Amino acid sequence: MNFKKLVKSGLVLGLAASMAACSSEPGQSAGTAGEGANTDAIVIGAIGPYEGDTSVYGNAVKNGIDLAITEFNEAGNSLLGKTVKLVAYDSKGDSTEATNAYNKLVDSDKATAIVGAVLSGESTAVGTASQGVGTPILSPSATALAFTETGANVFRGCFTDPYQAKMMGEFAFDTLGAKTAGVIYDTGADYSEGLMENFKTAFEGKGGEVLTVEGYSTGDTDFNTQLTKIKESNVDVLYIPNYYKDIALITKQARALGIEAQFIGGDGWDGVLSVSDDPTVLEGAIFCNHYSPDDEAIVAWAEAYKAKYGVDATAFAFLGYDCAKLMLQAIEEAGSTDPQAIVDALNNISFDGILGHLEFDENGDPIKDLAYITIKDGKYTSFAE
Repeated sequence: MNFKKLVKSGLVLGLAASMAACSSEPGQSAGTAGEGANTDAIVIGAIGPYEGDTSVYGNAVKNGIDLAITEFNEAGNSLLGKTVKLVAYDSKGDSTEATNAYNKLVDSDKATAIVGAVLSGESTAVGTASQGVGTPILSPSATALAFTETGANVFRGCFTDPYQAKMMGEFAFDTLGAKTAGVIYDTGADYSEGLMENFKTAFEGKGGEVLTVEGYSTGDTDFNTQLTKIKESNVDVLYIPNYYKDIALITKQARALGIEAQFIGGDGWDGVLSVSDDPTVLEGAIFCNHYSPDDEAIVAWAEAYKAKYGVDATAFAFLGYDCAKLMLQAIEEAGSTDPQAIVDALNNISFDGILGHLEFDENGDPIKDLAYITIKDGKYTSFAE
């Protein structure tokens, strides 16, 4: 029996009104670590990689969270009659660092809830660490299936790896008309491996044939050996379930070898244009994501985000923003900072954000839609058949 389903309740209490603003700095936001014990403030914690190879994801999520809380503050609201403060710690993309950050947030900063972590591995570690306390955990971007399996207090705002890989496998066969596929993935990354396995299952389940699956080690920069094998198989589509920096290298080397397959991928592609030194190799690539870049509300929000932070918004920023607002709504509806009351409210939430409507299923996974994005003339745009 699913434990999350057992803990659902109908607890929905009234809203409060009036809150003070906060600001953010890299690594820590809205105040110095340790100040969270202030009984006049409700602390929302954030954990993610703010330095290193995956910092583009962590900083985008943190900026989104910061923007949501800043807007809430500047509207003159309050949360249960108290101010709200964001405290963020840099995980450096490491599970141990993320666990240590969680412990600081709970023990020293007295965080009421955590919007994080960011990467699947570190988020799973945080979910596991939270089981002794039951802190409400809501990751904007942890896509690995195992994340929400860590406990009844753990939720995610993004779709799961199995779901997005299944959808892309079916999309490749049904919409693109692909009959054969190749895959190149990072054998040391749960995210990459999970997408590979589920894409293969879905594509073959539709009647397609995955002719070659090539793995590489985390940190590799030369993929010519794997890509040469893929070239020999002459596949219709090449599924690249990786993060943006690897994708930029892989696609460039693939085109240099003469691979003409259609490039497809998952949400880790978001941001690839910012690191590619030759965007022409990405022309026509298709990946699934959390939003449509052509939506008017999305465009307006992205413009405001860039004006504030000086960088383009990615799906991770949108997800951070929505998840922060969702968590604030859950605390308001719980009418309490009690962890179980907030978890109950999350289980029963009906939330409308910049990315649309969201509710949670019995596993703490979101019920929401995804979008298909293509790269055209060096820009992201909605895919149209």
